[in-house]
Amino acid sequence: MKFTKRAIFPGSFDNLHSGHIDIIKRASKLFDVLYVVVSVNADKKYCSTLLERFKKVKANVDKLRLKNVKVICNDGLTVDVAKKFHCKYIVRSIRSIDDCDYELDIANTNRHLNPAIETIIFVASKQYKNISSSKLKKIKYQLKKKLHKNLGAVHSINNKRK
Repeated sequence: MKFTKRAIFPGSFDNLHSGHIDIIKRASKLFDVLYVVVSVNADKKYCSTLLERFKKVKANVDKLRLKNVKVICNDGLTVDVAKKFHCKYIVRSIRSIDDCDYELDIANTNRHLNPAIETIIFVASKQYKNISSSKLKKIKYQLKKKLHKNLGAVHSINNKRK
């Protein structure tokens, strides 16, 4: 059996954004197989279901036409999906120093659970360092709120004309 370098890139991807796409493209150059793992994080509230997120991520990754990248779902432990797909590497990313403690904690936990796992941390490209799914959710929420307020005002004006 030929040795293949396999990695997983796990995340909730609740708003897949250009920073994620950049990491997928860069990581795909280092590994023979890269699994983008749409996962569940019990600490997060999601805008869409796991299946909806999977479908969005798959559609966007398919557009990249990277033959060595596959999209899968996971609702369990990251190290378990890594083992299932014979991956020795977990791809993570940091945008700034603020992300370091969190990512180091995750990497050490994963290594504790499976000492054969190595975490490879990518530094976000400069143009994407300020993008996060959380920020995008907040912006989306504010835009919806503003839209509803404006639609309410339009409705009110139309009712006054009658």
